[in-house]
Amino acid sequence: MANIPPKSTIIYVEDNHGDALLLAEALTERNHDASLVIIENGAKALHYFEVKAKVKDVPPPHCILLDTHLPIVTGLQLIDFIRGAETFKDTPVYIFASEEEYTKLKKTTVISSESFLVKPDVWEGYLALSDLLMKSAEANRKDLKASPTDDKPEVHAEGELRLHQ
Repeated sequence: MANIPPKSTIIYVEDNHGDALLLAEALTERNHDASLVIIENGAKALHYFEVKAKVKDVPPPHCILLDTHLPIVTGLQLIDFIRGAETFKDTPVYIFASEEEYTKLKKTTVISSESFLVKPDVWEGYLALSDLLMKSAEANRKDLKASPTDDKPEVHAEGELRLHQ
């Protein structure tokens, strides 16, 4: 049997401290046992992902959430790097994006439509987001299929979180 890490790791790249705090609180309220690592700008995140891609004996995170609008290096640039690195091929990646950003990325990057989310603007949305991320991270951590309908690593978002209904 494979050695399953004791806890899921979720990376959240977000420059708005309030949004990061809301997700941390939602994970706590739902009793999700995960390590949430918050990286506050795109340049630091790119460095983090570059190191993770090179160091083979350190496992990648179980789930990644990116804000689109980040200082220095954008979420769109980060997703290009992440999806281009073999290390992260099985890592679920979600990004808050507008319809325009979705259209642009779909043309230039191999990325699942399930990756695109609408950023919550109410508490219930953060609770739903924490559930989605945890479900995705746990499937990855335990090496299970995220969805019964396809082989993409992302769990399918539902309701208000889903960019395309």
